[in-house]
Amino acid sequence: MATVSLRNVYKSFGDVKVINDASIDIADREFVALVGPSGCGKSTLLRMIAGLEKVTSGEIEIDGRVVNDVVPSDRHVAMVFQSYALYPHMTVRQNMSFGLEVTGHPKSEIGPKVDKAAQTLRLEGLLDRKPKQLSGGERQRVAIGRAIVRDPRVFLFDEPLSNLDAELRVQMRVELALLHQELNATMIYVTHDQIEAMTLADEIVVLHGGVIEQIGRPMELYNRPANEFVAGFIGSPRMNMFNIGTARAARWEGADATDVVRFGVRPEHLVRSNSGLEGRVYYVEHLGGQTLTHLKLDDGTNYTLVEPGESTNNSQGDALTLSPAPGCLHAFGSDGRAIRA
Repeated sequence: MATVSLRNVYKSFGDVKVINDASIDIADREFVALVGPSGCGKSTLLRMIAGLEKVTSGEIEIDGRVVNDVVPSDRHVAMVFQSYALYPHMTVRQNMSFGLEVTGHPKSEIGPKVDKAAQTLRLEGLLDRKPKQLSGGERQRVAIGRAIVRDPRVFLFDEPLSNLDAELRVQMRVELALLHQELNATMIYVTHDQIEAMTLADEIVVLHGGVIEQIGRPMELYNRPANEFVAGFIGSPRMNMFNIGTARAARWEGADATDVVRFGVRPEHLVRSNSGLEGRVYYVEHLGGQTLTHLKLDDGTNYTLVEPGESTNNSQGDALTLSPAPGCLHAFGSDGRAIRA
């Protein structure tokens, strides 16, 4: 497989800067997720790695080779798109073999490659069907199989699960994780869904407005976000934020809070206490295993409490006093960056 490195990469469309000084090192056989809201530049970054977009400045290396001017077909990467892009008049076998046929691979090699990929993806019984006879998850597996048969050094995924329903998304997340283990391949995966990123990736690259906000392992981003954006984006429900001026909020911080502007605490890290912030319940969501209680302070600040589903009977209008669990408070300065104790 291959390493991938980006060195001070910029991308502009005219006067519009889409990627601003991106530097990433992706190890051989690593699964890396590029995550962020719509318009943050993650798909553009992936397309530059694939060679489908030109780099404005900076360098992209694959296996130590600068590929800025290398055509996509010579980069040894395979891309799986959001749309399956299958040929409707071809069978599954023909869809998977077509790319090899047009690039002149011997027929004696194509058949075994397709059969091996089909076995890996559990498509053996579907090889003679056409796309219209397949479910959404099966079509996505065919699209992945079309990439596998090319034996790429790097797999690129551009929001491959976004067209699937909720149940299939969960199923395909598991299948992709197992596929990565089986292929032992380098994979770069674009998604706006932080749950996909957290469950699939070895490392996550968080982008916002074309800028890389933080790179790290999933639990590192969850436990030690670099700034308010990462703190709010990683984790569901999002982290609660309280202004330093909020009544008694400053008392949560034992150390000197001179530079602190905001405090953050995750909904699952709030606990009931005799002293703390008193809010009033305005809505309760019962999700079975969890209950989400939405509260409001007198100054209008909204925040959320997550508790086990069987442990609470909160009702609209109830007053609750809450404090952060020990060691679970985050502090942020005027620039939005985290302040470490």
